[in-house]
Formats: sequence, structure tokens, C-alpha cells
Amino acid sequence: MNSKPVSKLKYLVAALTVIVFVGVASLGHLAAESAVTLPMKVDSDISGISLELTSVQKTGDTVMVRFKYISTRDKPTRIDNEAGQQVSEMYYVDAKNKKKYPIIKDTEGKPLSSNLVYFEVAAGETKAGWAKFPAPPTDVTTISVYIPGAPPFENVPIAQ
Repeated sequence: MNSKPVSKLKYLVAALTVIVFVGVASLGHLAAESAVTLPMKVDSDISGISLELTSVQKTGDTVMVRFKYISTRDKPTRIDNEAGQQVSEMYYVDAKNKKKYPIIKDTEGKPLSSNLVYFEVAAGETKAGWAKFPAPPTDVTTISVYIPGAPPFENVPIAQ
């Protein structure tokens, strides 16, 4: 008499077990996918030049992004000349709010950054740079950083 309810209960428990297992596995995959650590290094569009994102730090209402170009070339390289793009046009994107943040400019219109207009890396050397941006809302914990002439750095955690 009670075999039908017990049978339905077994199927229900089995189905819930599968749903929970798939849900936990999906969350684990998302956590692994979003867990990015700095520094992150990519090859730039210029042969023999790589770009490393070293830190993204929030302080008050600004975010400081630090990076460096690494050359394995045998000659100096001016990034804007070689890539045809200005490093000073870098920005970050807050995907959660679908908002793009450019470098902060001072009252004279100059970017709050290292000199990014004539950014030159000597042969076989490394050159660091930095830029300040407006901070995203407090609930934003990761951003994507775009530096012209290189692939984006995605899911980058913002250090507090």
C-alpha cells in the first residue's frame, strides 16, 4: 500500500541529490574561474614585449592600477609608436554595473598617472607604470583592466 509514496520519495531524493550536486559543482567552477591572483602577465601586441598587471588597490574613492612592461627585445621600444595605441587611454570596466572608468585627470586635464604618453622600455629591461581611477561602488570586488596594445586582464580582484 505504501510502496507508491516511498517510491516517489526515493525519486524525489535522487532528483534533489543530482540538483544539489550540479549546483555545488557549478559554484565551484565559477569560484575557480573568478579566482585570479596578481601579478598577471600577458603577451602584448608587440613581439618581445609582455605586460604584467602587478596590483589593483582601492584607497578611499580611488583605485590605483600598477603595471609593468617587460622587454626581451634587443632595442628600445616606444610602446605608443610600435602598437599605434596610447597607454594613457587605459581604463577599467566594472562588469557588474556595466560601467567604464577612464584615468582621473587633474584640474589642468593631465592624467593622474606615470608618464604614459611616451612610454619607452629599454632593451631587455622592465618599466613600471601606474594610473589612478575613480573607485567603483563598494559592492564591486573585481574589475577588468584594459591597457591598449594587450589583451584585457579580466576578473581582477580589487585589494582594499
